[in-house]
Amino acid sequence: MKRRDEVIVGVFVTVAVVVGVVGTLWLARRGYSKSYPMYAVFDWGNNVKTGQPVLLAGVQVGYVDQVHLDPAGVLDVALSIDKQWKIPEGTTATVQNEGFFGDKSVALHPCLRAQATVGVEGAAGAVPPATSSTPTCRAGAFYPPGDTIPTGKPAPTIDQMLARVDSMSGSLSDVVKAFQVEMVQKNGVEDLHKTIQSTNALLLELHRVAEQQSAALTLTLATIRKSASALDSAALDTTVRNVAATTQNLKQMTSKLQETSARLDSVMESVAHGNGTVSKLLNDPSVYNDIHTLLARLDSLTADIKANPKRYINVRVF
Repeated sequence: MKRRDEVIVGVFVTVAVVVGVVGTLWLARRGYSKSYPMYAVFDWGNNVKTGQPVLLAGVQVGYVDQVHLDPAGVLDVALSIDKQWKIPEGTTATVQNEGFFGDKSVALHPCLRAQATVGVEGAAGAVPPATSSTPTCRAGAFYPPGDTIPTGKPAPTIDQMLARVDSMSGSLSDVVKAFQVEMVQKNGVEDLHKTIQSTNALLLELHRVAEQQSAALTLTLATIRKSASALDSAALDTTVRNVAATTQNLKQMTSKLQETSARLDSVMESVAHGNGTVSKLLNDPSVYNDIHTLLARLDSLTADIKANPKRYINVRVF
């Protein structure tokens, strides 16, 4: 009886294992859905494996069927694409990371127009493609089954990202060491402390000056208020009126001075360019010469009179 139980348990375990394996394969192969083959070529080191998903614009449309290692340095990858999906022309294939644990997937990136015109076949036929105004790809054109999808620019691998992280950490370590040298070995901390103390002292001095200026301003405003309150409004009004009257008188005096200046200019113009006696005396050189000659003769006559008075004056007393 015990032997029989062991056989039954072994049979059930074997069946469970077979069902698990078949179920896993069925899930990996997306069930028994109909598919057609497509191909892509990648460089070595992309870690492509059978069963990895194939994504079209982020949606899973198939899986990796086979991976052939070509000695030429490339991986010939066979993709199994569900028949309900079509791959638009202009689509490129890359291997992208699915997380930090090394999972990979084959990503198909449609071009701009093709991304808007991906057709899905259903029971009622293909869904009408959406339109786009970007003339990058041909609308409604798809790769035929069995065609090879061009390879696009690969995404950075985990190793490359880790190398960049290591490079950044090395640079950060160098910065930390330089900071330590400057701040510890070269007394940078002490200099910084002195700078902070000097800054605090400067702030205290500025605060003291501000308080003094505020007090002086308060006194000035109080003095101005007292002076304003001490002013007599009537006296101020009288002063303003006197200033206005003085201004009016100055305007009248200025006007009269301008009139007098204009008249004086007219007289001077007449003297300079007129035909009167004064004008001739000032402008005619012959008149000046005649007067000069007359004065010379008068001087000569006066001298002769002084020298010979009897010739001109003869006084007799009888």
